[in-house]
Amino acid sequence: MKSLKPTCREVHQLVSERMDRPLTVIERMRVGAHLVVCPACTRFDEQMQLLRRALRGPQ
Repeated sequence: MKSLKPTCREVHQLVSERMDRPLTVIERMRVGAHLVVCPACTRFDEQMQLLRRALRGPQ
C-alpha cells in the first residue's frame, strides 16, 4: 500500500488522471491532504481545473 503522504509527482499524476476518470476515495483523500500543505501542487491543480473548463467551452 502506498503511503498516505504522496509525493508531488504522485499528486501531479493523480490530478492529471482525474481529468479522465474519477479518483477513488483514498486517492481523493491523499490528493486533498497534500494540497493543504503544498502551494506548488495547489497551483498545478488550479491550472488543470482551468484547462478542463476551457476545454469544455461555454455552457
